Amino acid sequence: MATHVRHPMWLEGVARPGVGAFALLFAIESFARATLVTVIPLQAFAALQSSRAISLMFTCVGVAGLIGSLFIPFLIRLIPRRWVYTLGALGLVVAAALFALDGAGGLLAGLVVRVLAVACLNITLNLYIMDTIRRRDFVRAEPFRLAVSGAAWTLCPSLGVFLYGQFGAIAADGLSAAAALLLLAAFWTIRLSDNPVIAAPRRAPKPPPNPMRSISRFLAQPRLRLGWLIAFGRSSWWAQFFTFTPLYLVISGHSDLVSAVVISLGNAMLFLTVLIGRFAERVGVRRVIIGAYLLTGVSMLAAAGLAVVGWSVAVAILLLLAGAWVSGLDAVGNIPFLRAVRARERAEMTTVFRTYIDISELLPSALFAVLLTFFGLESVFATTGLAMLAIGLVARYLPRAL
Repeated sequence: MATHVRHPMWLEGVARPGVGAFALLFAIESFARATLVTVIPLQAFAALQSSRAISLMFTCVGVAGLIGSLFIPFLIRLIPRRWVYTLGALGLVVAAALFALDGAGGLLAGLVVRVLAVACLNITLNLYIMDTIRRRDFVRAEPFRLAVSGAAWTLCPSLGVFLYGQFGAIAADGLSAAAALLLLAAFWTIRLSDNPVIAAPRRAPKPPPNPMRSISRFLAQPRLRLGWLIAFGRSSWWAQFFTFTPLYLVISGHSDLVSAVVISLGNAMLFLTVLIGRFAERVGVRRVIIGAYLLTGVSMLAAAGLAVVGWSVAVAILLLLAGAWVSGLDAVGNIPFLRAVRARERAEMTTVFRTYIDISELLPSALFAVLLTFFGLESVFATTGLAMLAIGLVARYLPRAL
């Protein structure tokens, strides 16, 4: 097999290289990240006291993450992939320690370390998945992986805010760091190894990959470009949801805990991904993607309209409804790329594809920083809605047989 594994008998059910092992790793990683996903905007607001300043900070973090992630193929060439994954897990621990400093400087440094750590984890895990899961099985494997992580994304945002409010930043950050260490232990227990097609050659090493050449090669393939855009739109929605939903609710007079509960309910929509995956098997991935984008766009525009008149509870309900549609994109949104990428280009193309995460935090944050100079938070919801509608129309160019 391309991916080899050695594991104790008590892990036989989940630790063999397949859907169960990857779902386990992703669930633990999600626990580490989700614990702080609502705490971070609240810490940022406490330190900066400005929605615009927060947006600018996330823009800077996005630039750092984008540049750093493009050089991860160098690491994969220099050291075995398992050590790149290990660096990612340890990076989450370091980021949590920096957040615990509870100041603007520690927050900024922690965000940069966190985004680079997530890049290492995301790229290497996707490479392991493509090594192991058959192309026709992606439509079942991806929804299952996300559904398993749903518990973490549902419970941990509220848990993190509760710990932050009752015991301070060190409690929430400590729990995140502990989960990252558990992730590291689980990964080394499973002991995945590199695919020889992608692993760094030992006897006749090739020159390190050129990031600009990888980008050029990626852009030359229309299906990869379209797959990137679909993933970018989905990630952009979640980025604005995690950042601006709690800010909107707090500014509207609701408590930190209420905002965290709304975030948790939005994340609970991940439990729908298995059902959506089965639905996509019957009607096709293309139709699910188009429909999810259009419905998300309509929901966001309605939320923007109600935000203007100050109906914050109705706005929260519409944002949750949009989260239900976006869960459809979570279920199948990566499949266009996973089915289109060539085996020998996986490391380089996955790195370029993964930039959708960094750019989804960079470009919208920069745009929202400008909008928030002149308008209120409703402009964020309206702009996001228009973008979702536009991507839904472009998604019509996906292959009908997808």
